[in-house]
Amino acid sequence: MNAAGVTFALLTTISWAIGIFPFTIAARRLGVNPLNHFRLVLATIVLFLIALLSAPNFLSSLFLSAHTKAWFWLGLSGVIGLTIGDHFGFVMFTILGPRLGSVLSTFAPGAALITGYFLADDHLSWIGILGMGITMIGVIVLSLSREERDKHEETHHGSMRKGIIYGILAAFCQGIGLVMAKKGMQLEENTLLPPFQATFIRLFAATASLLLFTLLVRRWKSVVSPLLQNREKGLLPAMAGTLFGPVLGVSLSLFTVSYLDASVAQTIFSLVPVVALLLARIIHKEPIQPKALAGVLVAVSGVVILVWRDSIQGYIFG
Repeated sequence: MNAAGVTFALLTTISWAIGIFPFTIAARRLGVNPLNHFRLVLATIVLFLIALLSAPNFLSSLFLSAHTKAWFWLGLSGVIGLTIGDHFGFVMFTILGPRLGSVLSTFAPGAALITGYFLADDHLSWIGILGMGITMIGVIVLSLSREERDKHEETHHGSMRKGIIYGILAAFCQGIGLVMAKKGMQLEENTLLPPFQATFIRLFAATASLLLFTLLVRRWKSVVSPLLQNREKGLLPAMAGTLFGPVLGVSLSLFTVSYLDASVAQTIFSLVPVVALLLARIIHKEPIQPKALAGVLVAVSGVVILVWRDSIQGYIFG
């Protein structure tokens, strides 16, 4: 695999794993909806400035008819992955916490491969289905272990079942969004839209759709009030999460897919729970339970089988 792509993928994984912790704190203090609005608006402004500094003429070129396809796919990717998917993700992290919640991200490669079947003519062999099954078993082992249930019951932030369902939905949105982003970056054969500009389009579309929805349902007060009050001092962790999440993490993920296939990239991104497990041990002094470690390893190994299904099948059957 391309060394630069793998490097960007690992940096993405580390950035997202770090961002999970302040985002979890911010979601519990400010609320999911205010946090989602805040981080999208802030990230869009920051990415606009980064894109402008990295390519001063990008504004004039970005709105040319040649970029219509990019706006469609990247915009759709932003709405599905960042607006809808991240909303599910924030609810999940609020309920389950960063360590357990991050494990559910292992479903994302499966979503990427299924989406790729329709958009990129990918095919899912029985080895791939086996990999998906192993991943789900790993998630269930970790999610339903007695240690995790007891730990969750102490937080009182919502139903564990709801957290798991929302986590799976978030992972599928992220996997689908990444495939669409990859498709949107391909302007023509062997020509890609620069990742910072592509990230700006994704964030702009996600922010616009979320603000429009809030305007239509007239929920501005419930969104703005916690932010203006800086409820429980939640703005600082929200800004930290925005830096490591949609600014660095999303940008690095598009750098990654400019070098690697989306499903391969998503496989490396699935190491987020492993990094989160280590960070939870370092930051919160949480002991790593054997079942938790086994669940993560099984889930990630299933993802590896899922993505490398063709090579494995070729090795087995010659």
